[in-house]
Amino acid sequence: MWRRCLRKNMASTRVMVVRGSLVLNAVLVLYLCLAWFSSTPSHHNKQQQQHLYYSFSTDTRNIDPGPLYAKHSMQGGLRAALDTPRSSSTSEVSALNVNSGPLEIPPPAALPPVLVESGLVNEGMRDISLGGRRTLGQLPDQVAPVSADIQNVAVSGVGVDTGGGGVPEPEEPPREVQESMGVTEHLVAEPLAIEPPDPPLDSMERKMYPDLRECTTRTLRPFYYQRGDYWVLENYIPAVMAFRCDESITYTTHGDYTFLDNLEPLTSRWQGPVSVAVYAPGDDFEATVNTILYLRACWAEGIKKYVTFHIYFHVSHTPKKIPSTEELLKRKTDCALEPPRWTNVTTYRQRKKLLYPVNIARNTARLAAQTYFVFPSDVELYPSVNFIPEFFKMLKRPDLSNTTQPRVYPFSIFEIKENVSVPENKAELQKILQTGEAIPFHKNVCPKCHNVPMAKEWMTAKVKPGLSVFHIAKRKPPHHKWEPIYVGTNKDPLYDERLSWEGKSDKMTQMYILCVRDYEFHILDNAFLVHKPGIKHLYKDPFREKIVAKQNSAIKTKILPEYKTIFGVRKSCII
Repeated sequence: MWRRCLRKNMASTRVMVVRGSLVLNAVLVLYLCLAWFSSTPSHHNKQQQQHLYYSFSTDTRNIDPGPLYAKHSMQGGLRAALDTPRSSSTSEVSALNVNSGPLEIPPPAALPPVLVESGLVNEGMRDISLGGRRTLGQLPDQVAPVSADIQNVAVSGVGVDTGGGGVPEPEEPPREVQESMGVTEHLVAEPLAIEPPDPPLDSMERKMYPDLRECTTRTLRPFYYQRGDYWVLENYIPAVMAFRCDESITYTTHGDYTFLDNLEPLTSRWQGPVSVAVYAPGDDFEATVNTILYLRACWAEGIKKYVTFHIYFHVSHTPKKIPSTEELLKRKTDCALEPPRWTNVTTYRQRKKLLYPVNIARNTARLAAQTYFVFPSDVELYPSVNFIPEFFKMLKRPDLSNTTQPRVYPFSIFEIKENVSVPENKAELQKILQTGEAIPFHKNVCPKCHNVPMAKEWMTAKVKPGLSVFHIAKRKPPHHKWEPIYVGTNKDPLYDERLSWEGKSDKMTQMYILCVRDYEFHILDNAFLVHKPGIKHLYKDPFREKIVAKQNSAIKTKILPEYKTIFGVRKSCII
């Protein structure tokens, strides 16, 4: 009996719980519906809001529509302002005609990124004044307060007074802080598209470099690491300007501090990123740092703008003190004082009779490049002008080769007499070739090393506009000793780091790999290099001859057998 009563009570309780939950759910749904209707503006209100911001009445032509704008000043930082109507009374604002025409707002290219971040501009609009590239001259800590001010203005309809009243403008950082961040009054970034257009279907870029647009851009963050028996301070003193991997070509080079003055003509002609590895063992380290800081501050703006310095030294010749990158960038350089000496000096390397590890330098500078394409070259070789934009234009055109073999783009190289101006283009070069003031590179030192295929035809060919492939060659007789300097990528083989500059043939091992892999050499018609003025002549150096003999023996007995085992053998491929 008691069990029957218990079951009856439990059933009644269950029914009450179900009914209660249904009632609560109904109340909750009703509440949500009422809340949604009360918070959603009507279609009529939306139209009024849109026209309040984007239209003006033909009856109120004396009212300035008040477009938002932003100005970037190197001295004043990022400053935002909102032009207000000449009469800011509430009656005039409410008198705006809903049926008037749309207000012409600035094109996307003119809109500053702060407006996009604040939500006032459609997300599809972007400021491309810097091409999406950030330089150290930008001060991101100023963006937040400016963005907040603009949001307040958009809501209240009140203008920002950048003068004496209203919302105060962001305070400019002290000049020394700006200079430590790389701000210069003349630093201007060229406009670049954020998303480069897709290359044509039949273009060389799509055929040979389909991964160019998906490349990864390396940062310029300082990074220290060991490379064999050497310490490398990568990005030790970075350039002010950074580049995307797909928008430029990095000139990678090397030297010690006595060669760094060559960076002035090099950067002025290259107009792109330069990655330089500087050998600075022992006491040379301090002299190297002082020279770099002076050249950046006082010698040429292009050095500070484009050049990133990496320093390396042997573990047995570690400097006594290595300041941090931050400390160096805060240092002041007085250009009125006597500059540090880098000519007619005896370096630590010379006193200790240290060999120059040229291939450590080449690989360090190349692997640290930000860009997909790299141009490993010597610091005393000055390129013809306007190469980078013309090269990317060439990639958009159809390929002349019917193969998909790996390829590189060699430059023709020349020497000029001491007092001759370095030619900027091929037309100027041809004139001094005819007068004998210019000759092929190393003509008096090692003609076969730079015996470029079709060289005579190249020098006399009629100059054409732009850049194109003049001839496609292979490294085979009579050019099997050719050591070209070329534009390539970091997919190309590196240089053997066991070889020194004093021992010569330091690039021949890499050329053996290119030969075995059947590389094509696409010789460019209007691209060339000119060595620092002064004709080279062969002279005997007994000390160096001993090193050459020793290095040649190592190549023949050890390195070449290794390469044959690892990379294979091809007829006419030699070191």
